Amino acid sequence: MIQVRGRFLKNHFGRPTADKIMRWSLILGLGTLFLIGDYIFFFRIIQYLDGLPFRIGEELIVQLLNVIFLTFFAMLLFSSIIASLTIFYGSSDSEFLHSLPISKGSIIDMRFAQTVFNCSWVILVFALPIFIAYGFYFGASGGYYLYLLGAFFPFILIPCIFGILGIMILMRYFPTDKAHQILSFMGLFFFAGLIMFLRFLSPEKFFDKQVSDEMIIAFVESLQAPEFGFLPSSWITRGISQWVAGNVTEALIQLAYLYGAVLVFGGIFWWVSRKTYFIGWRLFQEVRSSPKKKNGKQKSRRRWLDFLPISPTRKAMLDKDLKIFCRDPALWSQLFILIALVVVYIFNIMNLPLNNIVLKNVVSVLNIGLVGFVLSALIARFVFSSTSMEGQKMWTIYTSPVDMKSFLMGKFWMYFPPLLVIAEFLVVVSNYLLQVDPYVMKVSIVGVFLLTTGLVGMGVGMGAMYPMFDYENISEIPTGTGGILFMISSLLYVGLVLILSARPMVVHFNEKFLANFIGGVEVPVFYGLIILLTALVTFEPLRRGIRSLQERDF
Repeated sequence: MIQVRGRFLKNHFGRPTADKIMRWSLILGLGTLFLIGDYIFFFRIIQYLDGLPFRIGEELIVQLLNVIFLTFFAMLLFSSIIASLTIFYGSSDSEFLHSLPISKGSIIDMRFAQTVFNCSWVILVFALPIFIAYGFYFGASGGYYLYLLGAFFPFILIPCIFGILGIMILMRYFPTDKAHQILSFMGLFFFAGLIMFLRFLSPEKFFDKQVSDEMIIAFVESLQAPEFGFLPSSWITRGISQWVAGNVTEALIQLAYLYGAVLVFGGIFWWVSRKTYFIGWRLFQEVRSSPKKKNGKQKSRRRWLDFLPISPTRKAMLDKDLKIFCRDPALWSQLFILIALVVVYIFNIMNLPLNNIVLKNVVSVLNIGLVGFVLSALIARFVFSSTSMEGQKMWTIYTSPVDMKSFLMGKFWMYFPPLLVIAEFLVVVSNYLLQVDPYVMKVSIVGVFLLTTGLVGMGVGMGAMYPMFDYENISEIPTGTGGILFMISSLLYVGLVLILSARPMVVHFNEKFLANFIGGVEVPVFYGLIILLTALVTFEPLRRGIRSLQERDF
């Protein structure tokens, strides 16, 4: 099985094409910039905390490491639970593998390694620069980095063992095709709560020069994670901090705890998995292939669609898209993260230390760009993926009496209204909190409307230009070549809109706050360029997407 995976990777990387070279060049470039930024950001945080009075920074840095490791442990646990359900029980090649003369243990071991890799590589990429910055700041020796790598390996395995083992037991005794939805909901709800918790700690209070010592101590106490000595996050935190402090013996003891836990729980997993996996897989397939009971949701949705002033064909396409969206928990469960991000966004605007009315109006203009960046991320996840989500059943669209223009325009009008509401809500509420003047408010509302139009059109069009109908995990779609190109193009579009709107805002601010009339005859020209740019990024990708689907052969 390992040889098969090795040959797949060899064929993938050994035969580079222009598309692959461009994809990996973009990923390598952006990934390098991210790692550098990650390192610098946490190095500055550690440097700042270490300079706090009363040596409180030492305690705060250790607590920061504890919180980071505890967060990683929880993320690994939830992601392994969700990923193992798909990898062990929902993979398209499962029936083929079980029909081969291969031992069940080999299949379990391969799936286990695949799950661990899928769940941990992002955390490794994000985490290693943090702890490299920690070691570099305190002047740790080369042994620290070897210790770090040696400790990360068992730390990653422990939550993955727990998550996969829990899924195997669940599928053995409670086989249900709704498990993925329930677990996705739990994981997304946890992540949304974590975002709100960390933001409401209000760390920006430390950037006020008049922070009292009592405020610093209170913040440290609020940030402290539970000191449970039996958690692997506590073991690796104590191990790393003790190694940096020079207490090598204590650090090795904590490392022994990690590897001892891997041996104990790994042995339990080896025994339980071979007793439960195949039975649970068979029961899960029986439940998934059983006839579904009809409920009243379809009738209620039909009644709601009857009130829309659109043709019956458009209603049928909209009904289909809503079903696809609601049936995939990986999509609708992310609404909880969206709600959390909206709350955090408004909370950030409320806590901006802006006492100058001019600064507030300048921030309100930049706020248009921030909303555009948020829209780009949302559209990459939902709108760009909408065509690819048709999957292998896309041929049914070709055989139905629906042309590709109606097909893509139906997707455009499905996503445009809700995204417009979200974007306008963010910009109106934030501008109200900033108390901007009416002119800036009007420009912001119109600007966000144009941004939403252009980004949704670009997302639908480029999603049809670069479809991925043979995906196994929906997260593969926005991270493919087309998804990366869309993100770069969308960010360039938002940046160009900000640049073109800068001159009209300069003219307005000079007249309003400085009583300096600097002309402004070119203002309509800049606004016209924004409208033309929006029309270009809206209709040209849609036109190319329609042509790409029309020329595609199934």
